[in-house]
Amino acid sequence: MTSANRHLRERRAARAAVAGFTLLEALIALAISGFGLIAVARLQIGLQAESDLAKQLSEATFLGQRRIEELRAFQQVAAATAGQLAAGGWGYGNIASGAQTIAGTNANYTVAWRVSDAAASVPYKNGLVSVTWTDRRGNAQVATLSTMIGGSDPASSLGLTVPPSGTPVRKPKNRDLNVPVPAVDIGNGTSYFTPPGAPSTLKIIFSNTTGRVTKRCNGSGADWTAWSCTSVDAYLVSGYISVKSSNLTLNSPIDLTFALSEGSLDGCYDDSGLATKTYAGYITYTCLLTGNDHDANPLTPSRWSGRSDITGIAIGTTSSANKVCRYSADYDGTGGITNYEHPATYANATESLENQNFTIVRGNDPCPSGTGILALVQHQP
Repeated sequence: MTSANRHLRERRAARAAVAGFTLLEALIALAISGFGLIAVARLQIGLQAESDLAKQLSEATFLGQRRIEELRAFQQVAAATAGQLAAGGWGYGNIASGAQTIAGTNANYTVAWRVSDAAASVPYKNGLVSVTWTDRRGNAQVATLSTMIGGSDPASSLGLTVPPSGTPVRKPKNRDLNVPVPAVDIGNGTSYFTPPGAPSTLKIIFSNTTGRVTKRCNGSGADWTAWSCTSVDAYLVSGYISVKSSNLTLNSPIDLTFALSEGSLDGCYDDSGLATKTYAGYITYTCLLTGNDHDANPLTPSRWSGRSDITGIAIGTTSSANKVCRYSADYDGTGGITNYEHPATYANATESLENQNFTIVRGNDPCPSGTGILALVQHQP
């Protein structure tokens, strides 16, 4: 073999070795890149799952906090308390445990609340709200919140519910001040309310934004779309009546009527004839009044004017009759008695009025003395 041929074979063998070594390097680099891409993909999947979980936890916390606020405002979900609502029951004594399923943005949540009476001299309840759901990975998740729910009677709460003059501020649950606290939100910007003593099928519909009564409905069950409704432009006048006359009891039937110079009365309801009161020790009444369009301007609210009186009982100044005293005073210091401050006769009222309270005493007794928000004046006779 010549020297030239030998050198040629050596060069060919060297090139083959170099080519094989380059292919091995390429395979190793590809494997490393593949592992890196897999790690990046796993990281992205993990980040997405954690982002989903953070969003779900935030939404679950919001749902739990909303349920706590509703419990503290003595509100119950219609589906969870249909029996109580059908019986006209609401208030601190009707707060009960329950559960509700809510569809969220990317998960379905089960909101469960447990309420128990606390063993204490001051009445309050312990509330525990648990929100459970299943995350993207199929794992069960839970968010738990706790609260205390205080209870107080109307006499104690009266001083906290006298509204300021001018435009009312919003109450809890982001609803107008004139929407009754026990009204049940039906999820379309409105809430419904069945007054104590009214038929369970009566549903008064409020706008959550304006507090105005927009419909008067008749129906049963939680499906509001099946109710028979009539559009109205109306207001509520409501309050409590205490009985301190030996001629009457809390269960003695009474009536509340309006003599109107403007507007019309749609109906008055109370729990005077019921053995179980909405608030122990008081008669609760609610009247629905429709206002008049007084200026043909659709931008201004309708209004009503007139006087409310308690009827159905003997009114007079003898020991066998009864005297009606009303809680009324210049609460805001403006020098006069506004419609909110319970005048003898309402004038040009353009909104609902709460805490228009009365006390009934024996006819030959004076109205109880009081000052500030507890000031009483004789109303009848």
